[in-house]
Amino acid sequence: MHPAFSVIFFTVTSGLGYGLLFMGAVIGLLINPFNQDIQMQNLVFGILLTSNIIGMSLVTLGLLSSTLHLSNPKNAWRALFRFKSSWLSKEGVFAILGFPIVFSYVANLLWFQNSVMFLITSILVILIAVMTVFSTAMIYASLKTIRTWNTSLVPTNYLMISFFGGSLSLLTIFSYYNLQSPILFISAVIFAVIAFMTKNTYYFCVGQPSSMPIQSATGLSGKTRLLCTGESSKNFLQKEFGYDVDVKFAKYLRILSVVLAFLVPFLILIMTQFSFMMTAIALSIHYLGLFVERWLFFAEAKHVVNFYYGKQG
Repeated sequence: MHPAFSVIFFTVTSGLGYGLLFMGAVIGLLINPFNQDIQMQNLVFGILLTSNIIGMSLVTLGLLSSTLHLSNPKNAWRALFRFKSSWLSKEGVFAILGFPIVFSYVANLLWFQNSVMFLITSILVILIAVMTVFSTAMIYASLKTIRTWNTSLVPTNYLMISFFGGSLSLLTIFSYYNLQSPILFISAVIFAVIAFMTKNTYYFCVGQPSSMPIQSATGLSGKTRLLCTGESSKNFLQKEFGYDVDVKFAKYLRILSVVLAFLVPFLILIMTQFSFMMTAIALSIHYLGLFVERWLFFAEAKHVVNFYYGKQG
């Protein structure tokens, strides 16, 4: 598939934003600022407010960038009315619902500071963040026409990467406020390991030869081969659904994506733990690595329409 920058930016940035919202709500529930003294309570409220403002800013930037990929952005609203049958519609509905839910969460922290409302809104933020990221991943994982996407590893990867990025972001915010959270640190390390393992498993599975022959696309039996495409140059389908990437180059990028997105941030976390500067650097490297990882996610995906043009697998 053609790796459009707008979609890459959307999935990376919004995924990081939802991960931050998710981790902020989870850690907020675990710390429970209402059981702390006034000074600690105000500090935790400040951290949670900061994480939600940054998280929603990232989500908004990501959603706005996604409209750049549409040929007719003004008709984007039509996608919201296919909720039962379309993961794209589910993603849009959940993304829109996220705004009033997060606003209620922030409003409670700023003005009401009600413990029951804090519990309810925290749970809602957790659910909406998970459902939105999962829906985004399922847009791709539900496509049987693209072998490398049609696997449960795709939503698993999207969620684990989002949670790791959210943990890293929240850890940076905690460090900025000179506050340490062993639970958050352990969570970041665990998500880093899981994300690393699931991503490498995905790369291994993608690298296996396809079991789908050209006959599966044409419906013909026996030995089948392409004689003529009937065209002198690549058409839209070949350019958009048959993006070519050099195999050796892709292998180098796989290594680079794993090193930048997971290994380097993990090592920085282990060695420096609660240093604001180093945690911020780890987050920046992770964010950069995700662009490489997501570019490969699209570039290596091959649609079955390529069978009609003589490509195997």
